[in-house]
This record gives sequence, C-alpha cells and structure tokens, in this order.
Amino acid sequence: MRALAVLAVAVVTASAFTVPVTATAASAAPAATAAAEVPPVASESEKLRAARTLGIVPTDAMMLLRDKEFVIALWRQATGPEVRASAQLAFAGPELACTEWIKSGILSANERDQAQQMRDAEAARVAREAKEQAAIVVGIAPESELVIQSDRDFIYQITQRAAGARVKAAALVAFGAPAAAQKEFIANGARAAHAQDQQDAIDAKTQATEAEKAREAAEGARGRAVTVVRVVPTPEIVSLPDDDILRVIADGARPGSEIEKAAVTALRSRVRADWKRFIDTGVYEANWRDVAAVLAQKAETDRALVDEIRHKAVVGGIQPRLARAAERALAEGVAAVQAFLDQGQYETLTQSFSRNAINGNIAGQYLRETADGVVVKPGSAEPAPGEGLDATWRVVAGQAGEGCFSLESPAKPNHYLARYYDGKKTQVAVLPTDGTVDFGWNATWCVDNILPGAGVTLRGGADFLTRQADGRAGLGVEFYWWVTEPLPDSTEITVNWLNKYLPDYDPYTDLLVSPLRPEQIDGAVRYRDFQRRSAPGQVAFRSYWSRGGAVHPLTTGRGTACASPEILAVYLRLGGHPVLGVPVTDEACTSDKAGRFVNFAGGGSIYSVDRAGAHAVFGAIRTKWLSLGGEKSTLGYPTSDEVAIPGGRRSTFERGRIDYDTATGVATVYPAS
Repeated sequence: MRALAVLAVAVVTASAFTVPVTATAASAAPAATAAAEVPPVASESEKLRAARTLGIVPTDAMMLLRDKEFVIALWRQATGPEVRASAQLAFAGPELACTEWIKSGILSANERDQAQQMRDAEAARVAREAKEQAAIVVGIAPESELVIQSDRDFIYQITQRAAGARVKAAALVAFGAPAAAQKEFIANGARAAHAQDQQDAIDAKTQATEAEKAREAAEGARGRAVTVVRVVPTPEIVSLPDDDILRVIADGARPGSEIEKAAVTALRSRVRADWKRFIDTGVYEANWRDVAAVLAQKAETDRALVDEIRHKAVVGGIQPRLARAAERALAEGVAAVQAFLDQGQYETLTQSFSRNAINGNIAGQYLRETADGVVVKPGSAEPAPGEGLDATWRVVAGQAGEGCFSLESPAKPNHYLARYYDGKKTQVAVLPTDGTVDFGWNATWCVDNILPGAGVTLRGGADFLTRQADGRAGLGVEFYWWVTEPLPDSTEITVNWLNKYLPDYDPYTDLLVSPLRPEQIDGAVRYRDFQRRSAPGQVAFRSYWSRGGAVHPLTTGRGTACASPEILAVYLRLGGHPVLGVPVTDEACTSDKAGRFVNFAGGGSIYSVDRAGAHAVFGAIRTKWLSLGGEKSTLGYPTSDEVAIPGGRRSTFERGRIDYDTATGVATVYPAS
C-alpha cells in the first residue's frame, strides 16, 4: 500500500532562518478564501430522494427548509431505528453532517434498517439519554427534540431554562468550552452544579434543625440518583426509603445493564450503608460502565468506518487529502477519529488537477472554471489573496454510481463538471444538477489509470477529460492529471518547483522536495523555503524571484556540486535581498571547481571556498577583481566581506587586497608583499 504523505504546505518553526518583518505570507488570506467558498448543500433532487426513501412525500414548505431543518423534519416521521439514530447524530453535528446525511447517509441507514443491522442506534441512545438525565436533574422537561440537539445547543437551553444559579453559571462556562468539556458537563457537571444549588438552599434555611437539613440532603441525593434512569424526582419518589429507591432504579434500568446489576447487588445487602453508597456514587459508576461499553463499541465501529474511508480514498486515486486526514485520525486516537467523522471528512474533499510535467509538459496549468468556460491554464504569477478557488474542486461520490466521482464547484453548490452536447460535439462545463439520471451520468468521472509520476486519467463515458490545443478543457484521448492541493497558486516559484522537483510525483507518497512555509512577499520580491524528505522540518533551500526575473535557489549547507561553506547564511547575515538584491544566477562552480559563487541583482557576488570561507564582493572592488580574472587572478579568493576604511572601502583576498577611494572612485590593487 502506498504510504501517505503530507503534501500540504507545512508551517514549521524549526529553522535557522527567520522571515523579515517586512515580508508577508503570500497565502495568508484565509478570510478571502473562506468568503468565496460556499459550503455544500443538498439539492432539491437529493431532498426528494431522501424523503422518498422513507415513503414520505415532502411538502413545498419542507423542500424550502435548510438541510439541518430538513433532517429533523424527516426524523419526526421516520420509524426505522437506524434512520432515526443516524438522523439524530447528524442533527447534533455540524451543518455539513446534515447535508451528507441527506445526500447519502439516509440511504445507508435505511439499508441497515432493512437488513436489521445496528450501527448508530446504541450511540445515539447513549447521547440522547445523557441529555435526558441532565435535563431532568436540573428540572427541565426532556422533550424529544431538545435531547437530540448538539451538546452546545443543549447547554444553551440549560442556560435559558434552568432555575439554579450554580447550574446556570456552570452551563455558561460549558457553553464556551471545548467539546470534551461540554460532554463532561452534560454527563456530570449539571448534576454536580444542581447538588450545589440544593445544598445552598439547605444552608440558607437558618431556622431548620440539623435533622431536617439531613433529611433534605438525603432526598436531594435520592432525586439525583433516580434521574440516571430518567425518572423525574417527584416529592413522592424522593421521600421513599433508600431500598425502595434502589428498586425504582433497578426497574427503570435497561435489562442486563450494569445499573440493573449494581442496583440488585446493593439491594441484596442487609447493610443500609451499602444502599446509601449506591445512591451517592454507585449508580453513577454503574452508569459510566454502561456508557463506556457502548462508547468502546462505537470507537471500534468508528475506526472501521474511518479505515474504510481511507481505503476507498487511496484506491480511488484522487482524494489524497481525505486519505491523509483519515490516516492521521487513525493514528491519533478516539477523539481524532470522532472529529474526522464529525467534520474532517467533509473539510478534506477539495483537490486541484494540474497538467503533469511528463514528456515536456508544463506543470502548474490547472483545471479551472472561468467566465470563458473550463480551461487548463496557470493562474497569475502574482496572485491576489484568495486566488485559486477557481482551480479547486470538491471531489464527491459519483452521481451515477459507486466507485467513480463527481467534481463539484466549491463556489457554487450542486454545480458539477459535466459533459454536454452543443449540437456539434460533446463539451465540458460546470452545470447545475437537475437530478436526472442523464445529468448524473454526464457529471460522473471514473479513474481508469493511476501511474506514479504521470498521475491519473479521468474518463467520462467513453472519452477522457483532457487539455485541448487551445488550452480549453475537453474530451479526447487518454490524458494524465496530477492531483494537487486545493487553492493552488501559479507563482514563478511554485511553477519552478512543480516542474523541477516533482518528476516522480505521487500525491499519496512523500515528496522528495516540498514547501516548508508559505511563499513570502516583500514588494516585488517573493521567496519560499523548501524541505527535503530526508530532513523534514529543515530548510533545504530558499527560492527567490523578483518581478521580471527568473527563479534562483540558495541552498543551505555545503551544497552537492563543488561543496563549500554555505552561501545562503552569508547572504542573510549581510541583509539578504534588501541589501544585495535577489540572486540572478543559480549557485555555480567556480572556474577551478574548488568552490561556488552566486551573483546578485545589486551588483555583488558571494564566493565560497573551503580555504577562505564564504564572502561577498561588491561594486567597484568586485569589478576590479573580476577584471583581473577573479578567483583565477593573483589575488585568489576573497577572505573577508567588504569593510569600511578611512575614505573608502576594502576587501581582502588570499594574496592581497583591493581598496576603493570614495573621493576618486578608483579601486586600487595591493598585492601581498
């Protein structure tokens, strides 16, 4: 199986270099991107199909509901336990979960109901019962639609409807807390806060005797205990003796549950202290064992589901981001798996498709939707913030069947890359779905071939998605695409990287060279750090580009050809591009092959050789030195950077020096004596 790689740009802080404060990240425009991208929504035809799956004829009013509201409308009429449970879990999740439930989740759940296979029912029951317990204990009626809300929405209702001051305060804290803290509040926090409210009320009764206070405290404990089996703690209930409370709990517990077993065990004891211990703590411990057993089973089921998603993404060939996200979730544990199923799987569906760099092709030309139609071309060399969405596609299950894909526009939900006949030939365009079988077939693309390095083919019907001679997307013979990260840019640095360093590109395999940071901008200058697979997190080289020029890298370390002391470190020490300008040549071997040099736009050079080190020469001193033959001259290599002297500047060399007189503008050579 192919190893999954982190192709996405990694923002890594472990580096010897710092970014100048004047520079800004070229890709630092999340607000612009987020504003342009529109979350997917269920189409009208998908809502109709979901309703008809349950034998429901939706009203016009139902069809106008948002996805989340539509889910709850179907839940109200559903009878199948898996459909109801999966709808409940979707409704308690993000909006995207509801959209996905309408598109496909309800179909799978209905199939499980037909086959009498249970997957979501137990997990949904545990989540629902936890909210029922919390609602009852704080004095709120556990209406069916209240207890299927998300944890956050449920807690908000407690802040609005609970009477106890401590419960309200604890709920307000939980409302703004992370998901794990919200679950803890529902499971235990609400009950603990209610116990404090009860104790505060008892303590406030200054006229009550200690016996009366003890009786009220005992009744409070009994009332909280019976809520575990969702019994409302009426005065008649809480006034029962402890052994009868145990019977109430045993009767209300699920047959065979840990709560039932523990209650029966406590009842068999003749020691009253055992009854009280069960009421105070034992019932909650038993409840947690029941919950933990369900959660353990759910965790196992969830892992299997995520692994199935990962496997399909790998085999499918065009969802590397989804595959990587699934693999990371599986490696990180239960919470990560749950987060992936709740949100991550929907956030990693976008990809881009680039022409590959094989057989003389130029990579960095992306399949993109424009006002002139679907084309295959690069973006701007200096992209504005948020550019690249037009070259991004949401890769979803094929509308015409299992095993293939549809490419949805992330800016226009339910608009897909589809084939159509214009009267002369079949073309491709981004079109809105009409829910018909014909549209589904025309909007479905199958991956026939996956070749590391070359990429993948996308076949629609009998033809392949291709780049035509005029740069437009069309249909034709077999054509290979690279599957790349979404929101691609086409800066000169990116295009240079794609074409120079990715001849063996495979989105599911670690790259030999990948970006380490976002591209940085400083006026007309752009630069970016890259890392090698053999040393992740460390700068391997930095590529520079300036308007009107070409891309040139400066490497860290001694380099490979004509190895010598590092040039990049000296360049940055001397001030980098603001002082020397950007490099105008790649690092090259010196004439004697003993070292390397780079020329810069500001008229300077840095020469590096083991016996003299790496040093810069500038201006008139450099011109004079080069006129003598440079490193081949009698002076040899520079042994220092240029320094100020009275009336001018000086550079020293292996066998002499050159002084520059500011007043006369003359550079004079002084050979070593």
